[in-house]
Amino acid sequence: MSPTDPSKALASLLKKLSSRYPDAAPEPLGAGVEEGVDPLLHLYVYSFLLWDATSGQARAALKRLRDNFVDFNELRVAFADEIAASFGERYPRGYERALRLRSSLHDIFNREHALTLGRIAELSKREARGYLESLDGTPAYVASRVFLLGLGGHAIPVDQRIADLLAEEAVLSDDVTDADSAASWLERHVRAGEASHTATILQAWSDDEGAMPKRDRRADAPDFSPPEIPPPVQLESPEAAKTAKTAKRASKKKKPVKKSKGASSKS
Repeated sequence: MSPTDPSKALASLLKKLSSRYPDAAPEPLGAGVEEGVDPLLHLYVYSFLLWDATSGQARAALKRLRDNFVDFNELRVAFADEIAASFGERYPRGYERALRLRSSLHDIFNREHALTLGRIAELSKREARGYLESLDGTPAYVASRVFLLGLGGHAIPVDQRIADLLAEEAVLSDDVTDADSAASWLERHVRAGEASHTATILQAWSDDEGAMPKRDRRADAPDFSPPEIPPPVQLESPEAAKTAKTAKRASKKKKPVKKSKGASSKS
Protein backbone atom coordinates (compact mmCIF):
# COMPACT_ATOMS: atom_id res chain seq x y z
CA MET A 1 0.00 0.00 0.00
CA SER A 2 1.57 3.30 -1.03
CA PRO A 3 1.91 6.25 1.41
CA THR A 4 -0.52 8.23 -0.75
CA ASP A 5 -3.21 5.57 -0.66
CA PRO A 6 -6.49 7.37 0.29
CA SER A 7 -7.62 4.57 2.62
CA LYS A 8 -4.35 4.80 4.56
CA ALA A 9 -4.63 8.60 4.71
CA LEU A 10 -8.21 8.23 5.99
CA ALA A 11 -7.14 5.80 8.72
CA SER A 12 -4.42 8.24 9.82
CA LEU A 13 -6.87 11.15 9.86
CA LEU A 14 -9.49 9.28 11.87
CA LYS A 15 -6.86 8.22 14.40
CA LYS A 16 -5.77 11.85 14.77
CA LEU A 17 -9.37 13.05 15.17
CA SER A 18 -10.13 10.35 17.75
CA SER A 19 -7.24 11.63 19.84
CA ARG A 20 -8.37 15.23 19.39
CA TYR A 21 -11.99 14.50 20.38
CA PRO A 22 -11.76 11.62 22.91
CA ASP A 23 -15.12 12.45 24.50
CA ALA A 24 -17.11 12.82 21.28
CA ALA A 25 -20.19 10.61 21.36
CA PRO A 26 -23.67 10.86 19.83
CA GLU A 27 -26.49 11.84 22.17
CA PRO A 28 -29.07 9.17 23.05
CA LEU A 29 -32.03 9.13 20.66
CA GLY A 30 -34.43 10.52 23.25
CA ALA A 31 -32.17 13.32 24.51
CA GLY A 32 -33.83 16.74 24.37
CA VAL A 33 -37.05 15.39 22.88
CA GLU A 34 -40.21 17.16 24.05
CA GLU A 35 -43.07 15.12 25.45
CA GLY A 36 -45.33 13.70 22.76
CA VAL A 37 -42.78 14.15 19.95
CA ASP A 38 -41.56 11.16 17.98
CA PRO A 39 -37.80 10.79 18.75
CA LEU A 40 -37.04 9.89 15.12
CA LEU A 41 -38.84 13.01 13.89
CA HIS A 42 -36.93 15.11 16.42
CA LEU A 43 -33.66 13.62 15.15
CA TYR A 44 -34.77 14.29 11.59
CA VAL A 45 -35.53 17.98 12.21
CA TYR A 46 -32.33 18.50 14.22
CA SER A 47 -30.30 16.81 11.47
CA PHE A 48 -31.93 19.21 8.99
CA LEU A 49 -30.72 22.13 11.11
CA LEU A 50 -27.22 20.63 11.38
CA TRP A 51 -26.81 20.16 7.62
CA ASP A 52 -24.07 22.59 6.48
CA ALA A 53 -24.10 24.25 9.92
CA THR A 54 -22.41 23.81 13.30
CA SER A 55 -23.82 21.98 16.30
CA GLY A 56 -24.07 25.29 18.16
CA GLN A 57 -26.03 26.87 15.32
CA ALA A 58 -28.34 23.86 15.10
CA ARG A 59 -29.11 23.86 18.83
CA ALA A 60 -29.81 27.60 18.77
CA ALA A 61 -32.03 27.23 15.69
CA LEU A 62 -34.00 24.42 17.33
CA LYS A 63 -34.62 26.62 20.36
CA ARG A 64 -35.83 29.48 18.16
CA LEU A 65 -38.20 27.14 16.33
CA ARG A 66 -39.63 25.99 19.64
CA ASP A 67 -40.06 29.62 20.71
CA ASN A 68 -41.77 30.66 17.48
CA PHE A 69 -43.91 27.63 16.64
CA VAL A 70 -46.22 25.60 18.86
CA ASP A 71 -45.03 22.29 17.45
CA PHE A 72 -43.66 20.65 14.31
CA ASN A 73 -47.14 20.60 12.79
CA GLU A 74 -47.37 24.40 12.97
CA LEU A 75 -43.90 24.46 11.46
CA ARG A 76 -45.19 22.29 8.63
CA VAL A 77 -47.92 24.76 7.64
CA ALA A 78 -45.83 27.92 8.12
CA PHE A 79 -44.49 29.90 5.19
CA ALA A 80 -40.88 29.23 4.24
CA ASP A 81 -39.90 32.85 4.80
CA GLU A 82 -41.36 32.69 8.33
CA ILE A 83 -39.26 29.63 9.09
CA ALA A 84 -36.17 31.23 7.60
CA ALA A 85 -36.74 34.36 9.70
CA SER A 86 -36.72 32.15 12.80
CA PHE A 87 -33.28 30.84 11.84
CA GLY A 88 -31.88 34.36 11.59
CA GLU A 89 -30.42 36.28 8.65
CA ARG A 90 -26.93 34.76 8.91
CA TYR A 91 -27.97 31.12 9.19
CA PRO A 92 -26.37 29.15 6.32
CA ARG A 93 -28.78 28.33 3.48
CA GLY A 94 -31.60 29.82 5.56
CA TYR A 95 -34.35 30.05 2.96
CA GLU A 96 -33.34 26.91 1.10
CA ARG A 97 -33.28 25.00 4.39
CA ALA A 98 -36.69 26.35 5.37
CA LEU A 99 -38.19 25.47 1.99
CA ARG A 100 -36.77 21.94 2.08
CA LEU A 101 -37.79 21.32 5.70
CA ARG A 102 -41.36 22.49 5.12
CA SER A 103 -41.64 20.31 2.02
CA SER A 104 -40.25 17.28 3.85
CA LEU A 105 -42.63 17.64 6.79
CA HIS A 106 -45.54 17.87 4.34
CA ASP A 107 -44.37 14.68 2.65
CA ILE A 108 -44.14 12.82 5.98
CA PHE A 109 -47.62 13.99 6.95
CA ASN A 110 -49.08 12.95 3.58
CA ARG A 111 -47.56 9.48 3.88
CA GLU A 112 -48.23 8.81 7.56
CA HIS A 113 -51.30 11.03 8.17
CA ALA A 114 -49.37 12.31 11.17
CA LEU A 115 -45.98 13.83 11.88
CA THR A 116 -44.06 10.72 12.85
CA LEU A 117 -41.33 8.51 11.47
CA GLY A 118 -41.98 5.71 13.94
CA ARG A 119 -43.16 3.28 11.26
CA ILE A 120 -39.80 3.14 9.51
CA ALA A 121 -38.29 1.43 12.56
CA GLU A 122 -40.37 -1.62 11.57
CA LEU A 123 -39.05 -1.67 8.00
CA SER A 124 -35.96 -3.47 6.76
CA LYS A 125 -32.79 -1.40 6.73
CA ARG A 126 -32.90 -1.10 2.94
CA GLU A 127 -36.54 -0.01 2.96
CA ALA A 128 -36.00 2.45 5.81
CA ARG A 129 -33.09 4.14 4.08
CA GLY A 130 -35.00 4.29 0.81
CA TYR A 131 -37.92 5.90 2.63
CA LEU A 132 -35.73 8.59 4.18
CA GLU A 133 -33.90 9.34 0.95
CA SER A 134 -37.17 9.64 -0.96
CA LEU A 135 -38.69 12.27 1.32
CA ASP A 136 -39.23 15.44 -0.68
CA GLY A 137 -36.44 17.98 -0.23
CA THR A 138 -34.37 15.84 2.15
CA PRO A 139 -30.58 16.23 1.76
CA ALA A 140 -28.59 12.99 1.68
CA TYR A 141 -26.80 14.15 4.83
CA VAL A 142 -30.07 14.24 6.77
CA ALA A 143 -31.26 10.85 5.55
CA SER A 144 -27.89 9.27 6.36
CA ARG A 145 -27.72 10.79 9.84
CA VAL A 146 -31.20 9.58 10.81
CA PHE A 147 -30.48 6.15 9.33
CA LEU A 148 -27.22 5.89 11.28
CA LEU A 149 -28.11 7.38 14.66
CA GLY A 150 -31.82 6.59 14.75
CA LEU A 151 -31.96 3.16 13.13
CA GLY A 152 -28.44 1.81 13.59
CA GLY A 153 -27.82 1.55 9.86
CA HIS A 154 -24.48 1.75 8.09
CA ALA A 155 -24.09 5.31 6.83
CA ILE A 156 -21.70 8.25 7.12
CA PRO A 157 -23.45 11.63 6.91
CA VAL A 158 -21.34 14.08 4.92
CA ASP A 159 -22.33 17.65 4.15
CA GLN A 160 -20.36 20.25 2.23
CA ARG A 161 -18.42 21.40 5.30
CA ILE A 162 -17.15 17.89 6.04
CA ALA A 163 -16.51 17.08 2.38
CA ASP A 164 -14.40 20.20 1.95
CA LEU A 165 -12.31 19.35 5.01
CA LEU A 166 -11.73 15.82 3.73
CA ALA A 167 -10.75 17.16 0.31
CA GLU A 168 -8.25 19.57 1.86
CA GLU A 169 -6.68 16.67 3.76
CA ALA A 170 -6.38 14.71 0.48
CA VAL A 171 -8.00 11.59 1.91
CA LEU A 172 -10.57 11.14 -0.84
CA SER A 173 -9.97 9.19 -4.03
CA ASP A 174 -10.01 10.91 -7.43
CA ASP A 175 -13.49 9.64 -8.32
CA VAL A 176 -15.09 11.63 -5.48
CA THR A 177 -16.70 14.73 -6.95
CA ASP A 178 -19.25 15.93 -4.38
CA ALA A 179 -20.46 15.48 -0.80
CA ASP A 180 -22.75 12.54 -1.68
CA SER A 181 -19.99 10.60 -3.41
CA ALA A 182 -17.70 11.39 -0.46
CA ALA A 183 -20.28 9.79 1.85
CA SER A 184 -20.49 6.70 -0.35
CA TRP A 185 -16.69 6.45 -0.44
CA LEU A 186 -16.47 6.67 3.36
CA GLU A 187 -19.11 3.96 3.76
CA ARG A 188 -16.94 1.63 1.71
CA HIS A 189 -13.88 2.35 3.85
CA VAL A 190 -15.43 2.52 7.34
CA ARG A 191 -16.83 -0.58 9.00
CA ALA A 192 -20.44 -0.55 10.18
CA GLY A 193 -19.39 -0.86 13.82
CA GLU A 194 -17.20 2.24 13.51
CA ALA A 195 -19.66 4.38 11.54
CA SER A 196 -21.27 6.15 14.50
CA HIS A 197 -17.91 7.07 16.06
CA THR A 198 -16.55 8.21 12.69
CA ALA A 199 -19.57 10.42 12.01
CA THR A 200 -19.34 11.94 15.48
CA ILE A 201 -15.67 12.92 15.25
CA LEU A 202 -16.13 14.23 11.72
CA GLN A 203 -18.94 16.47 13.00
CA ALA A 204 -16.77 17.67 15.90
CA TRP A 205 -14.00 18.46 13.40
CA SER A 206 -16.48 20.32 11.20
CA ASP A 207 -17.70 22.33 14.21
CA ASP A 208 -14.13 23.44 14.91
CA GLU A 209 -12.67 23.92 11.45
CA GLY A 210 -15.47 23.79 8.89
CA ALA A 211 -16.29 26.88 6.88
CA MET A 212 -19.53 28.36 5.68
CA PRO A 213 -20.84 26.71 2.49
CA LYS A 214 -20.23 29.84 0.39
CA ARG A 215 -16.61 30.87 0.65
CA ASP A 216 -13.34 31.18 -1.27
CA ARG A 217 -11.73 27.76 -1.70
CA ARG A 218 -8.27 26.58 -2.49
CA ALA A 219 -7.72 26.45 -6.23
CA ASP A 220 -6.93 22.75 -6.11
CA ALA A 221 -9.85 21.75 -3.85
CA PRO A 222 -13.07 20.47 -5.44
CA ASP A 223 -16.20 22.61 -5.19
CA PHE A 224 -18.92 20.67 -3.37
CA SER A 225 -21.46 23.49 -3.36
CA PRO A 226 -24.99 22.22 -4.04
CA PRO A 227 -27.20 24.45 -6.19
CA GLU A 228 -29.00 27.05 -4.11
CA ILE A 229 -32.71 27.71 -4.26
CA PRO A 230 -33.35 31.44 -4.91
CA PRO A 231 -35.19 33.50 -2.27
CA PRO A 232 -38.92 34.11 -2.67
CA VAL A 233 -40.03 36.77 -5.14
CA GLN A 234 -41.78 39.68 -3.43
CA LEU A 235 -45.17 39.73 -5.08
CA GLU A 236 -47.07 42.99 -5.54
CA SER A 237 -49.93 43.41 -3.08
CA PRO A 238 -53.52 43.30 -4.49
CA GLU A 239 -54.06 46.95 -3.48
CA ALA A 240 -50.91 48.12 -5.29
CA ALA A 241 -51.79 46.09 -8.36
CA LYS A 242 -55.28 47.61 -8.46
CA THR A 243 -53.90 51.16 -8.15
CA ALA A 244 -51.39 50.56 -10.93
CA LYS A 245 -54.12 49.13 -13.17
CA THR A 246 -56.38 52.15 -12.56
CA ALA A 247 -53.54 54.57 -13.32
CA LYS A 248 -52.76 52.74 -16.54
CA ARG A 249 -56.40 53.02 -17.71
CA ALA A 250 -56.45 56.73 -16.85
CA SER A 251 -53.30 57.39 -18.87
CA LYS A 252 -54.85 55.73 -21.91
CA LYS A 253 -57.92 57.99 -21.71
CA LYS A 254 -55.84 61.18 -21.54
CA LYS A 255 -54.31 61.01 -24.98
CA PRO A 256 -52.80 64.30 -26.30
CA VAL A 257 -54.86 66.13 -28.93
CA LYS A 258 -53.06 66.35 -32.25
CA LYS A 259 -53.17 69.64 -34.11
CA SER A 260 -54.03 69.63 -37.77
CA LYS A 261 -51.28 70.59 -40.15
CA GLY A 262 -53.22 73.55 -41.50
CA ALA A 263 -54.08 75.04 -38.16
CA SER A 264 -52.41 78.32 -37.18
CA SER A 265 -52.16 80.04 -33.86
CA LYS A 266 -54.29 83.15 -33.28
CA SER A 267 -53.06 86.15 -31.36
